Amino acid sequence: MKKVFSRVFIKDTAGDFLVIRDRADVWNFPGGKKEIGETTMECAIREVYEETALRISQVEEVYQADFLFEEVEWEGHFYFAHQVSGRPTLNEPNKIKGIQFISDLSSVEFSPSLASLFQWLSRQDDLKTSQTTWC
Repeated sequence: MKKVFSRVFIKDTAGDFLVIRDRADVWNFPGGKKEIGETTMECAIREVYEETALRISQVEEVYQADFLFEEVEWEGHFYFAHQVSGRPTLNEPNKIKGIQFISDLSSVEFSPSLASLFQWLSRQDDLKTSQTTWC
């Protein structure tokens, strides 16, 4: 059975993406593993809050694909948060090693297993111009 995760694209007022470092030198978008009984959207909302203390709303699924990480099959769901409240905080220092906004996604190292996501992202003008409203 595939494991399931949700990740969220969040932008700051300059249009930079929020990323977290969740392993040694590997970066990712906020999110994590779906728990039993929750939807992938509920997972996205919960995980973002647990990791960054941000409350997200007006969340829209923008991409879904299957991934292989260290020989484990995963179903990945990616969301865009149109509205956010709070201030990004390193909320789980025992799990998350860093948090920052970046303007160029190639400026940090992501898992090579996310190659299909980045191919998709390179063709998404709508996502490049979408904005997150901060309350």
